[in-house]
Amino acid sequence: MNITNQDEMTYSKVNIKKIADHKNLFGIPDGGSDLQMMPLSEYRNMVKREAFFFVDHHGFLIHQFSGEVLATSKEHIDILIEQLKRERRLLDDALDLAKG
Repeated sequence: MNITNQDEMTYSKVNIKKIADHKNLFGIPDGGSDLQMMPLSEYRNMVKREAFFFVDHHGFLIHQFSGEVLATSKEHIDILIEQLKRERRLLDDALDLAKG
């Protein structure tokens, strides 16, 4: 398959549109600083509305935007949670402007 520059530009434009549509649908801010300023109640609501992931009819955890299967069992979820807890330690509390 021979992909041209025009094909790449079209593909990029479609992806940019899909990203923008996804962000608009769920109210996802454009940048990290906007996310920092978002009240925790709004962030919680965004998560509850499945902006990032959801469980499909097979019982699989699915990434909302890409459709990628993230986990297929509770054990997989536990592993993801363990990793998120490790990542959590790397976040700077001082930058969490949404607290309070």
